[in-house]
Amino acid sequence: MKKMIVFGAVCLSATVLLARAEQKKGSEAPPPVKSTVKMTPMNVKTGLWQSTSSVAVSGGLGLPPEALAKLTPEQKARYEAAMQANSRGRTSTFTNKDCLTKEDLTADPFTRMGSDDENVHCHGALLSSTGTDIVLQETCSGEASLNYTMKIHAVDQEHATGTGSGTATMGGHTMSSSVKFEAKWLGATCPAHD
Repeated sequence: MKKMIVFGAVCLSATVLLARAEQKKGSEAPPPVKSTVKMTPMNVKTGLWQSTSSVAVSGGLGLPPEALAKLTPEQKARYEAAMQANSRGRTSTFTNKDCLTKEDLTADPFTRMGSDDENVHCHGALLSSTGTDIVLQETCSGEASLNYTMKIHAVDQEHATGTGSGTATMGGHTMSSSVKFEAKWLGATCPAHD
């Protein structure tokens, strides 16, 4: 379930960072957003959880002008065709299992996913946190911009739901995404990892 807490934001952030073809030198990261909200553990059971997510994406991220200028005419044609195809939108469904620990319930969900490089600076903030509801936001600035909000609700100790939505812009193109998920507790024991 922990992976689902930031699944949508991670997907969109990864897309922003992977879409960059080149890096510009000399930009500085803005200061991280400091959250004054304290993480309150959700009132859910620890152990093995299964999540099913539906992710809808429309649009696509563009290339930086410098990268676009270096493409051959054939590459530009393929790029434009891919951008046109992406504008129609697509939906994917994923199911995964994940182990949720007590530490996962008390840790800042953004501690492992903060991503800064020379061109895109991302920072997450915990907007609200109770035993049943969490609201998270991730923003990125620089060569690409992103704003993503995720809401998670503990229906009871063995079920959770969530929604997330956001937009990212790069190279004059915008991509929107939304995620909906349902998670259920499978048991107190997690399988051993290799």
